[in-house]
Amino acid sequence: MILKVDELPALPEADRIMVRPQEPQEETETGRLVLPDVAKTQAHFGTIVAAGLKALDIMYDNGQEVGDTIWYGQFAGTWEEWDHLVKAGNKTSCKHESWDYEPSLKTFRGKGWKCGACGALRKQEPLLVMNIGDVLANVDKAARVRAGTIGIGRGYTPDGKTSHYVQRATDSTMSLNTTHTNGATNAPS
Repeated sequence: MILKVDELPALPEADRIMVRPQEPQEETETGRLVLPDVAKTQAHFGTIVAAGLKALDIMYDNGQEVGDTIWYGQFAGTWEEWDHLVKAGNKTSCKHESWDYEPSLKTFRGKGWKCGACGALRKQEPLLVMNIGDVLANVDKAARVRAGTIGIGRGYTPDGKTSHYVQRATDSTMSLNTTHTNGATNAPS
């Protein structure tokens, strides 16, 4: 089934998130050598596009948001195919019965077509459905910490154990005396 522009095939349940993987690098870091398709390895980073209700709670508590770029493990999640329109055609009544291969939409694991009747663009690309616990690192969260919009605070539970938490700049409890180092925040003792 072809979905509308940016319409997701489903919404994740409970503590699951849906991630759009990013493309692997085309060039090496040094020397600017272009890598052939057979030499490319799957990138292990992507963008969170949807989250289940429990995952949203966990993400909020940890300072993460839908739309964040994350790193995940090599075997994290289940691959699903996302078949959707990326550009609507110029005829709203078109039934999209004839599709022609469109090389400009080809990606590492995706391919695309153009409707011969109306010019709509259709793309099939992978999505990963994974547990929120499979997130190894969050690039955008680190940027928010460096910018000071969120901080990592340290407190203690009633039984005396150390507990860390996210403080937002909008929280009245946000300490202005926190020290930022390499994306981490060290709250004063």
